[in-house]
Amino acid sequence: MGAKKKLIILSNHFYFTIDILINFIILLTKLLVLNMKKLIYTFTMLAFGLHSIAQQKSTLCGTDEHNKFLQSTNPQLKIEEENFNKNWKNYLQTVNLNDLKKANKLGKTSAPKYIIPVVVHVIHSGTTSSTNISDAQINSEIDFLNKSFRNLNSDSVNRREIFKDIAADCEIEFRLAKKDPQGNCSKGIVRVYSPNTNLGDDILKRISVWDSRSYLNIWIVERILKEVSNGIVAGYAQFPFGSSSASTDGVMLDYKYFGQLTPSDNIFNTTTTHEIGHWLGLYHPFQGDSCNNTDNDGLSDTPPTYNPDGARNGPFSATLNTCGTDNPDLVDQQENYMDYFNCKDKCQNMFTYQQKARMHYCIENYRREIFSVENRVKTGIDNPTVTCEAIPSIYSNNKNICFDGLVTFNQNVYNGTATAYNWTFNGGTPSTSTLATPGAIKYNTNIENDSSYDVKLSITTNGKQIDSTYKNYVTVLGSKKVVKAEINYADWQYANDWYDKGWRFESENGRAKWTRIAGISYNGIASMKLEDDPFNSVPSSGIEQSLISPSFNLSGSISPTFRFAYSTALVTGPPPSNTKSTDDLRVYQSINCGTTWTPMTGTGSAYTSPAISTTGPTYLNWATGFVPSDKSKWREVSLAAPSVPNVRFKITLLRKGGSNFYLDAVRVSSSGGVGINDELAKSINFNVAPNPFNTTTELSFELNKSSEVNISVIDILGRNIGTLLKANTNVGSHIVNLDRNALGLNNGIYFVKVEIGNQSFVKKIMVN
Repeated sequence: MGAKKKLIILSNHFYFTIDILINFIILLTKLLVLNMKKLIYTFTMLAFGLHSIAQQKSTLCGTDEHNKFLQSTNPQLKIEEENFNKNWKNYLQTVNLNDLKKANKLGKTSAPKYIIPVVVHVIHSGTTSSTNISDAQINSEIDFLNKSFRNLNSDSVNRREIFKDIAADCEIEFRLAKKDPQGNCSKGIVRVYSPNTNLGDDILKRISVWDSRSYLNIWIVERILKEVSNGIVAGYAQFPFGSSSASTDGVMLDYKYFGQLTPSDNIFNTTTTHEIGHWLGLYHPFQGDSCNNTDNDGLSDTPPTYNPDGARNGPFSATLNTCGTDNPDLVDQQENYMDYFNCKDKCQNMFTYQQKARMHYCIENYRREIFSVENRVKTGIDNPTVTCEAIPSIYSNNKNICFDGLVTFNQNVYNGTATAYNWTFNGGTPSTSTLATPGAIKYNTNIENDSSYDVKLSITTNGKQIDSTYKNYVTVLGSKKVVKAEINYADWQYANDWYDKGWRFESENGRAKWTRIAGISYNGIASMKLEDDPFNSVPSSGIEQSLISPSFNLSGSISPTFRFAYSTALVTGPPPSNTKSTDDLRVYQSINCGTTWTPMTGTGSAYTSPAISTTGPTYLNWATGFVPSDKSKWREVSLAAPSVPNVRFKITLLRKGGSNFYLDAVRVSSSGGVGINDELAKSINFNVAPNPFNTTTELSFELNKSSEVNISVIDILGRNIGTLLKANTNVGSHIVNLDRNALGLNNGIYFVKVEIGNQSFVKKIMVN
């Protein structure tokens, strides 16, 4: 009775021809004969997953969680996914699955129905590193994909009899592109150096991406930037529904799970097959709440499976799961590419007919342009024998340096190999090199203004010389770029003021989502906010997010300081991990224009979690966006700066799952007394009111002994605009008037510098 009840539900939900229904009954009968346990449908955890290898931790898929993350940032994507599945159900009612079976008998003699151009972006950590995978490894994966999607893999002989009749030739083929988006000859392989290849995510994709309407983009990285407690994320894909993320559309994979790692490796990893299945609209068989959701993955020929902890034991374990006595026993389809089992890639070897139908539906309705005849011509995939000319390229550790700075150069050669190298470094010492990796080149132009220089690389390949010149590649900073000012602020009162003065935000992986937030500030109008990132929950190594100052000339300064204020909170990560954030804060200085950085010393130069929190030891839920409610939730840091002619400062947040981070009142001073809350300012009850002001304001203070007092007005560049008071001042209360018209002040930020004896401080004022 249980089996009959399930069949009625399925036949009411989907349209079946009589012969398909009979076939399904026969299949179900086979399953029941095996006398397996009842199948559990309930699935309550986030779906990470794909095939697995027998190891301590499973290799998992981040596609479902990534899809949830995208929907959290763009709710429209959820609606588009619902429409996708609704339209798919309607489409399935028009499909005669027997028509799909016919292609299975044609085998290798039949042409694919869809041919998809592919570009592989290898994001590596160095030309000779293991992350810079070979062309052979890439080609082996393309070959395996084509066998997987055409049902031609040799391990299909291991497929159990019960599933042989529903294993489909999907009639889909993949070919490396022969032309890039500009029409240039290409091997469909792009190699890009990045020190952040171990931080793979959607932001990293943007350093190399081709038009996703014309190419399937595959990104290869050292590590996917996602950690889970029960496994290692080997890859993730972007589903076809939703057009708001075209620049990230494709598949990202850990290089260890892509193709043959060595020519002798006979075990092919099914990760890429699995992720491209997602890219073509397929879900996991354990999708959703299987007990109560008869749709499951939207297919009736993939038995729903129970997956509480990632990959299960296999292959062909006799242990099955059940959801109750009223449901039929079904055998886990361990052979399916979209499920996961620990079987060393020896059990996944099939797609079903309804999976084939869903992928065809996706291509026809969501990726139609990519398989068109016009696109095949555009991407050159109809001419697989074309040979491209080699292209030399360069990369370096730095492009902007100081006088006497060093730049270390490396090279890549695309579409071929080089037998000889010839470098030319205009303005560099040495000026030439014939080494593949020339090492460090010194530039020592000592001038006031910036000076830029070309770098040329010529290679010899197949007896032919090919040149690449990189115009203005190296810039030596001029002395005028070094700021000599009594004080320099970056506190974002105006949106672009900090940028114009040379302050820069920098992200280790490009994920620098710093936003100016009005109304939340330590002592002014606005602060800069770095939002939390739920997709990257508590990565062990962390991601550096930094603010870097311009260069300052502090030579001859008396006790110069570097100061800032920040606010942040501790959080617990998103479920299921429930891990706690471990962000760190570090402050650095550089005396060589940022070529190398050394930690600053003193209280506040480094905070390690949980001490980084400005709200105490309380942990917030990650979904609760932290906002500092008052000034007590901020912390001010003051560090002694070096009295040198060229120094930069860097505030680095090592992001490891933390909540929102706010930064404000960043300032460099040539005298140690500069600050808003200095003891000197408090001791004389110094005040400016009104502030901000329109025409005039009053400066008031009290002296308990006669002192030489010097009060002047300074602009944001550190220039002295005018003197308000310079005299020996008696004990008592005093008021000094400041008239904007008398000093010619425009709207904006200025500073009042107060010197009493050999001490001083600065108070910020605003004219509006």
